Amino acid sequence: MNRILIVDDDTNIAAALELRLRHCGFSVMIANDAIQAVRMAVNCPFDLIIMDISLPAGNGLTLAQKFQTAETTRNIPVIILTGNRDPYVREKAKKLKVTAFFEKPYEFNELLLVIRAELKKRGSVEGQRDKYSGNRNSATSSRRKLVLIVEDDAKLAKALSIRLKVAGFETKIAPDAVLGVQTAVRTLPDLILLDVSMPAGDGFAVAETIQHVVVNPPPIIFVTASKRREFRQRAHELGALAYFEKPYETEDLLKTINRAINHTKETVHEI
Repeated sequence: MNRILIVDDDTNIAAALELRLRHCGFSVMIANDAIQAVRMAVNCPFDLIIMDISLPAGNGLTLAQKFQTAETTRNIPVIILTGNRDPYVREKAKKLKVTAFFEKPYEFNELLLVIRAELKKRGSVEGQRDKYSGNRNSATSSRRKLVLIVEDDAKLAKALSIRLKVAGFETKIAPDAVLGVQTAVRTLPDLILLDVSMPAGDGFAVAETIQHVVVNPPPIIFVTASKRREFRQRAHELGALAYFEKPYETEDLLKTINRAINHTKETVHEI
């Protein structure tokens, strides 16, 4: 059973979250201040920590930084759950590379998707957890990279999926905007290929939603049949890695994906 530590001085919020997480099969403990949180995290092998920003005896961001530098806690993923809406706080959390950042009130189902995806990605799901003294990222380092394809053209999506699998990637396909967001939050892919025009919303809205929920979102490559210059500009404003217009050369797209996922310094496809 995966162990989760909740760090929140609001006892009602902490208790309600504990109840829902226990109902979902997790073992949960609560710390009501920063000092208690440090003591519990050092002494117990938690798989994930959910914490507020404003805490007695400490600040949540400072606490997250301490967890990331301490030998016994540095590999424990942290999710921020706060009522603080200061843009600086979110930016600071992003620099700390926390797993996700939720503003209260939040959707529990979205939080649950992120929790499960992060535990699965780290190989910490029940029956697969590394020994506490070992490397929690060992399963992650050996897995095939996951590419999410958000595309409403079923034939095109399937063909692209097959080509990516041949190239050594795992793939997931989402045929519309809503499923695109849900799949991205649930699976935390290594990269997203995103169409612009699709049912139930557009690709730009999908990108914005993912970037809002996931503090360190995966790189996004837009793939579209549109020739509108403002679309290319919008993709650039959203920080897209690349922008491909259909029809495109599949090999060029694969090279860009490989460079992004393998963090090479070569120039990617121009936006």
